[in-house]
Amino acid sequence: LSLSLSLSLSLSLSPPLSFSLWICLSYLLSGYTPYLSPEASHPNPLLHSKLGRACLTVSLALSVQDLEYLCEGLEGRSSNPVAVLFDSLLLPDSDFGLDHTSPLEWRYEPERAIPHLVLGKGPPGGAWHAMEGSMLTLSLANWMELPGLKLKDWMREKRRSDDTHVGLSVVTNFLVSFYQRGSFAVLQL
Repeated sequence: LSLSLSLSLSLSLSPPLSFSLWICLSYLLSGYTPYLSPEASHPNPLLHSKLGRACLTVSLALSVQDLEYLCEGLEGRSSNPVAVLFDSLLLPDSDFGLDHTSPLEWRYEPERAIPHLVLGKGPPGGAWHAMEGSMLTLSLANWMELPGLKLKDWMREKRRSDDTHVGLSVVTNFLVSFYQRGSFAVLQL
């Protein structure tokens, strides 16, 4: 099982995806590609062993690795094995509140970019803008990360506290910052 995107597409999903999911999809479609880091390590011994074998093909994007093989034996909150693999690689053991380094590295490859446009009714950050800023997220702060940008690193740059749960205004500003750092095609309606 491998992923290969080489088409122009238009997605209309019901129910609609959250802005953070759209911005992640746009990040991938913009040509940002996950690779296994040459120093790839993972706290899950099974996945670590598989990554060790896959590192023989470290010069290949994750999307062209043997995803079925990498997914075997993994458990997570999703019924989609590729989503479980991606979560496990992006945020290893985050379900247990642990903060391990991701074995992924993101490379910008403009030749992989797929022309697309994300349309929204509001600014980057979506519904987060409409919520009361003093509220805290239910999700742990380390779950609120996006590819290529760790929330804790962003908070450190902004000299904000490194709390377990973060305020909604922090998440909104984080999403806007992620959008501004990338080459995204987002049109506000």
